[in-house]
Amino acid sequence: MSPIDGLTTSADWVAKDMEAMLRECDAVIASKDEHLARLAAGVDALRAQMDRVHAERATAVADRVKAEGVLAQFHAAVELGAGLRQSRGHGRARLHVVPDPPQSDEATEPGSAACGEPQVDQSVSPAPASKAESAAIPVSGERSVAVMEIVAAEPDRGWTPKDIAARLEGSDAGQEHAALARARALLDSLVRRKVLAKQREGADQRCVFRLAAAWEAA
Repeated sequence: MSPIDGLTTSADWVAKDMEAMLRECDAVIASKDEHLARLAAGVDALRAQMDRVHAERATAVADRVKAEGVLAQFHAAVELGAGLRQSRGHGRARLHVVPDPPQSDEATEPGSAACGEPQVDQSVSPAPASKAESAAIPVSGERSVAVMEIVAAEPDRGWTPKDIAARLEGSDAGQEHAALARARALLDSLVRRKVLAKQREGADQRCVFRLAAAWEAA
């Protein structure tokens, strides 16, 4: 039914037309509700994905900070080792004492090579008064040798476990209980080998370690 041009639309036609419009609107509303539901589900999934990506990014940032700290400590340790080696020079001078020649009648002959005095390697400083005093104690172990090099670089200094831990493992290690325990164990071991001496000094009677004998890396 449609209105006739120029005539008043009948009430019945208007009612039917409005009923048709209601159905059309209901269909559009239902369609849009379904579309909105799909969009909402997509938004929820997107938000969940964003949260996961944010968490993964935060983990990567934290790992990067840790790696950066490890790398900085490594570079600091390399620089410390290079500085220590430069302060020690290119190598340690070692004293080689040749045993006294056997006594014989030829020892007193003019021009004889055996003149009753020990022969000393001419490339190093004069020998000490006796062979017992000049004998170097062999020290083995990479960390033990490193400790001896640190102590020998400043032989007049009294070294504490805190000092040694800081030199071996970085400046922060001097405050760590585990690093102090490792350094103390190394120092006590070297005292038992008789290359270091343990003393107490100062008003607080703190325990220090000093060079006690000639030594060489085994």
